[in-house]
Amino acid sequence: MSSAVTPSDVPPAQPQKAQAPATLPTQSPLPPAHLFDILPPLHQLLSRLDPSLNTYTVTPNSIDAVPLTYKEVGTAAQFLKARIRKAMTELGKLDDMDRTVEEQEEEIEALQRKIEKQRDVLSRLGGMAGGMIEGLQKDGG
Repeated sequence: MSSAVTPSDVPPAQPQKAQAPATLPTQSPLPPAHLFDILPPLHQLLSRLDPSLNTYTVTPNSIDAVPLTYKEVGTAAQFLKARIRKAMTELGKLDDMDRTVEEQEEEIEALQRKIEKQRDVLSRLGGMAGGMIEGLQKDGG
């Protein structure tokens, strides 16, 4: 007997199971909305410069309602400046932030052309399917 292995002796290759892709933690692609909500703190800061013009603030007796001098505005605005810097940093991390409006418009136009082509194909397929159904109904009925 020979010890050579013939093709019939080799067991069939087992199909490999597809490995599930490693799941990444689900994260919102956008930074939190509160980073961009600068109008209320800005209004509060500006209303402290001239409290007589403030008709919006609900709690005029809060510690933040203490009038500011123009020299104190820089210090009081540090929180707002930090929030704006953080928002700009987060925006810089987003994909395609360096693209121009023209580049984005070109992409939009290309996508609109693609959608129109897909609609055309679907319409033609629908017409073909309708014709086939009519033919089957004529043949069977």
